[in-house]
Amino acid sequence: MQQFNNEIQSLKNIVRVGIVSKVNSENKTARVQIPEQGIVTSELKIVQNMPKIEIKNKDDTLSDYNVEIEQWLPQVGQWVVCLFYPDGDGDGFILGGI
Repeated sequence: MQQFNNEIQSLKNIVRVGIVSKVNSENKTARVQIPEQGIVTSELKIVQNMPKIEIKNKDDTLSDYNVEIEQWLPQVGQWVVCLFYPDGDGDGFILGGI
């Protein structure tokens, strides 16, 4: 039973939810406050997910439009989901906003 509890705790340390406290848009990183643990992370890399955008007319034909897409960056104060390496060094990634 103790081993099971240790494994559950390890998983809790890998996936965490927190509040963005600082964004470095140039490096595509951010620091996150984890309220339940009372810590602020080092700069975490922000995962890049480019959306597929397809614009269709009412008759289902494709249209030509100039569309600019910017990479999503969280804002200070936004809740985010973070994924950390299990080695405990605090390195990880911001997966997205909540």
